Amino acid sequence: MFSKIATKKRSHIAAEMLIEAIRKQKLLPGDKLPPERVISKEMGLSRNTIREAISALQIMGILETRHSQGNFIVHSVDKNNYDMLISLIFKNEEDPFALIDARIAFEPGAAVLAGRASTKKDILNLSACFKRIQKALQANDIETYRQEDHAFHLRIAQITRNPLVVNTISSLLNATNQPLWQTMKKALADAKLRDARIREHAAIFQAISDRDEAAIHSAVRTHLENSKARFLPEEEIDYKPLNK
Repeated sequence: MFSKIATKKRSHIAAEMLIEAIRKQKLLPGDKLPPERVISKEMGLSRNTIREAISALQIMGILETRHSQGNFIVHSVDKNNYDMLISLIFKNEEDPFALIDARIAFEPGAAVLAGRASTKKDILNLSACFKRIQKALQANDIETYRQEDHAFHLRIAQITRNPLVVNTISSLLNATNQPLWQTMKKALADAKLRDARIREHAAIFQAISDRDEAAIHSAVRTHLENSKARFLPEEEIDYKPLNK
């Protein structure tokens, strides 16, 4: 007789509020939104929530994020009803920030196990994965980088030869294929970001190759925490230094 009342994520509500604000203020293509920290304060929501909402508007073709510049209107918001499109974007989407926090919790320990279990063949295979990542980043080949980054982190889990570890990491990595995550992650054009990603993956590979457990744990955690920071491209990122 009765239907369940659908609950909305805060980022879903924030996306609707952003569209309404753009419409009321009659913002046009080329106009810039206020900084995310200002929107966050005015809406009373976290920066993470606002970043997810802005990413949804990017998927919809309304906004464009320019690294270190901010968020710009690229398509006018007319009288069309965007509710269904927003709902489709957020349907069954994992929270990107919760997802990367889960990776931070699991992957450093899994990598330490990989270091203990690794063979010479494993190291050679992991080296090949890293070289493909490096080549893709240097060519600014975004799609290939995403695939090879996924393969690199999955390979580390597989080196443990522990099916529970492999299944857990595989599930987390598969969740990163969702559109909202990929939109938030796609800023690769900046040379600083490309070089940082190469250095971080190189540090992970070298630590596993050396079987240095402290360095392994630190390198993986640093990479993932920096990846989380890269979700907020509006401001300069204060990268955590890699341990020597």
